[in-house]
Amino acid sequence: MIKTEAIILRKRSLPNQDLIVTFFTQDLGKINVIAKGVKKITSRRLPHTQTGNLVTILVNKKTDRFYLDGISLISAFSLIKENQAKIQLLYFFFFILERLLPENQREEEIYRLTKKYLIDLSKVSDPSSVDLTGYTNNLLKKLGYIKEDKPFDELKGVIQDLINEPLPSFS
Repeated sequence: MIKTEAIILRKRSLPNQDLIVTFFTQDLGKINVIAKGVKKITSRRLPHTQTGNLVTILVNKKTDRFYLDGISLISAFSLIKENQAKIQLLYFFFFILERLLPENQREEEIYRLTKKYLIDLSKVSDPSSVDLTGYTNNLLKKLGYIKEDKPFDELKGVIQDLINEPLPSFS
């Protein structure tokens, strides 16, 4: 049983009442966790599994798979989720993170950077004042993909080449 702080990057539905939730954890890095029965109407865990939430999770590892045993909310970052422009910035950054982070590899600096990004994004009234280019440059430098800062259009090209798919657009 492992207890750790985590940020929810993504979730995918399974055919039954289960979800696969991608967590970026403080101690384990990016992990995919099966959340059994979480979509049941009686589940108290479902509201905590929203993308962008900062949570404490309790996971169990069985045969190379993680299973969610418990989850408690630290912050829902509701100030982000009330603003469409902030939501777009959040999903854009998470899209990049989810695709570039290696699985099961601790990335403390990137975890701190991501948490700071969430806090900064939730605090500002004007989402365009958050330095997405700076955060993206820092992310790519910490992951070893670039050596020096690049303008945003160049960054987008680098990322698309790395992940082999187009980036989501936002206004």
